[in-house]
Amino acid sequence: MITPEQKLANTRRKIKIICFCLLGTVILWFSLVLTNLYRVKIDKKPLICMGQYRDIEDNDEYSLTCYGILYKYREYHYTIDDSISAKEFTLIFKDFVRKSGDK
Repeated sequence: MITPEQKLANTRRKIKIICFCLLGTVILWFSLVLTNLYRVKIDKKPLICMGQYRDIEDNDEYSLTCYGILYKYREYHYTIDDSISAKEFTLIFKDFVRKSGDK
């Protein structure tokens, strides 16, 4: 027969395991976001890019947007020579903010 003290100890052990798993998941996600942010800074694409969508910005430019795990990434390309004019990396719930000096 299980005593109330053993039930309480089992419940505490389960709570500790769940907290440890959640903490591990948050640390993994945060390190993935930092790694992808660093890759964007050194002119590489993010490691995880789920779906790539093309949007027309104007006659001279289009953008490619891809979504990761709670972040999004956008590249602006010139239509003429397909070169990259700007890049943006932000969290999923924020809007892209294009710098005024970029075209």
